Amino acid sequence: MTLVVGYADGDIGFMVGDTLLSHEHFQLPDDVGPVNGEFHSLKVQVLSGTVAVAYAGKFQEAYGAICEMKAALSENRDIDPVEWIANREGLDGCEFLALLNGQTKQLFRITDGKVLECRRAYIGLQSDYQRYTELRQPYAGPPVRLDAGVEIAVTESEKEFDIVSNAMEALSRDTVGKKAVTVGAISGCVIRVVDARISKQLEYMQAVEASHFPWEPEGGFTLLASNTETRGVGIYFRSGRRGFIMPVCSEVPCIPSRAGDLDAFIAEGRDKFGMELVGGKWQTEPVA
Repeated sequence: MTLVVGYADGDIGFMVGDTLLSHEHFQLPDDVGPVNGEFHSLKVQVLSGTVAVAYAGKFQEAYGAICEMKAALSENRDIDPVEWIANREGLDGCEFLALLNGQTKQLFRITDGKVLECRRAYIGLQSDYQRYTELRQPYAGPPVRLDAGVEIAVTESEKEFDIVSNAMEALSRDTVGKKAVTVGAISGCVIRVVDARISKQLEYMQAVEASHFPWEPEGGFTLLASNTETRGVGIYFRSGRRGFIMPVCSEVPCIPSRAGDLDAFIAEGRDKFGMELVGGKWQTEPVA
């Protein structure tokens, strides 16, 4: 299944989601996915700087509809994404969140042709959402952030973004005692989409994590984001020298990579998919 949490107000608009595909189609005995046997996909598809759509439920139907809408939007920018999804047939058993970043930030939940505008909303299993709420912790970050050298108080909405992100990461790793995992992410790399402070456009957020283990100093991974013409993310593991590329509306949702280092991984994303992957790098490469 899926869990995607969205939020929109006058200050910020964001969605945070997992990547694990757990629909019955992806649990066939001979159907082995590229990530330790699992299948993953971008549950939040950024179609432009002003439109992002997340899905839950039947993967083929929901994902296919979003990709069709992306093609339609490329030819006609006046299409209303929310109305397009609500009026499309064949989406029984699918749920959508649509985040619009126009003159105002708007969040819509779309199920069975019905549209509800929300400040907060989620799609996915209620049981997973309940566990997510249990994992939420109060904001523990700095009270201010620097903007061009000026200290600015962190808003309540910005705090909410951090709280949601942390709880979703915790949920993606919360697999103890579960026979069937319905929410997951590659190494806990949940996908975060937000209207960026500088560009004012909807963007995938980056992340980088160094090794926490002294016996594996060259470990860690980086989540790179492409927020230009071909959007998507890439996750690269430093010591394993492998990664996964997830372009928006790709025919194959998650493509494994055996790039020998991070620079080669970035080049692969650019040369094969037209992505401009940007994100955290390590000062040195692991020893061969």
